[in-house]
Amino acid sequence: MGSFFILLCFFLFLFFNGEFTAASKFWSRLEMAEMNGYEEHKLSSVVITGSLLCNTPVSDATVAIKCHTGFKKRSNWIKAVTNDFGEFVIHLPSHLHAIPHLEKACFVKPIHVPKHYHRCYKALSKSNLHKGIKLVSSKDGFRVYTSGTIRLHGYSSRSSQARKADM
Repeated sequence: MGSFFILLCFFLFLFFNGEFTAASKFWSRLEMAEMNGYEEHKLSSVVITGSLLCNTPVSDATVAIKCHTGFKKRSNWIKAVTNDFGEFVIHLPSHLHAIPHLEKACFVKPIHVPKHYHRCYKALSKSNLHKGIKLVSSKDGFRVYTSGTIRLHGYSSRSSQARKADM
């Protein structure tokens, strides 16, 4: 019994004062990321660009991308807002970078247009408009895709006047 007590004391001494004291060290965020296999530097980046028009550029509209991630599975919508020129940039999350044939798996869709674009707003609410993406650049783990220009076909003031005249 006495040797067991001495052996127990020896292990406790090693644990609290010996080699095992590394457990009490606090690691930085960078050290923790490196130990877990995540580094601060991204291995790849995927960006989707495009523009939204309805006779004029549509600003402050919400555009989103969705990708097929497997059999009957889709990703969540990844959203972006158009700028004053109707252009948008969507940064695809890293868990979607490895989808094979991204061009066939993903589509871009406008999901909200501000009401002051009333012609386009009505056209959007009645349509199922979506557009595929196309690879335009790939270098050093950085890929750029584009959906090109998405055109919302709102009626012009002339066509609305013609419709009112026909009524």
